[in-house]
Amino acid sequence: MKKIITALLMFSLFSCDLLTTRDPEKPNTAGNSNIPATTPDILFSNFISSIQDKILENYLVCFIDPSFSNKKYKFIASAGSVSQYPVLIGWNIDSERQYFKNFKAIAKSGQSISLILSNGNNTQLGDSAVYQYDYSLSFPANDQTVSGDYKGSVQFKIYLDSRNQWVIGEWFDLRKDNFSSWSELKGRLY
Repeated sequence: MKKIITALLMFSLFSCDLLTTRDPEKPNTAGNSNIPATTPDILFSNFISSIQDKILENYLVCFIDPSFSNKKYKFIASAGSVSQYPVLIGWNIDSERQYFKNFKAIAKSGQSISLILSNGNNTQLGDSAVYQYDYSLSFPANDQTVSGDYKGSVQFKIYLDSRNQWVIGEWFDLRKDNFSSWSELKGRLY
């Protein structure tokens, strides 16, 4: 009887794989694809990919963090957009966070966001630099009043922080021709 119970116990233990390990599950969160921005090129590559991949944490790390710099983030909206969207006055890093959360929430799933920075020009100033680009942002959204193409010019003033990483400290947006500007997108989504 003892042998039968032992045999049944052994059979049930080994037949259920109770003593074997399983492969771990993959995490449910988006990975951090940002590379430490030790050059301005890496900073802007991270900036573009954070927008295209819609990853808030990667987006925010592109901006000045008061923990690593004594400078404050500043955004200057394109002409005319402030009268349409007064929220753009006094825009700060918390505004960027809220805008990007809404940007991510309203973006049409399954469709790509395209951001192209072209015609780059820069001036190095030691531990800071000024980068100017023309931009084209194609934003497919669930809301037709927001969905569309945004074009203009942008000037970023970037700084080296205490971690020796480049971050965006100032962002000046300029409207181009009759296109909606990035400032207008921020105003609509805030």
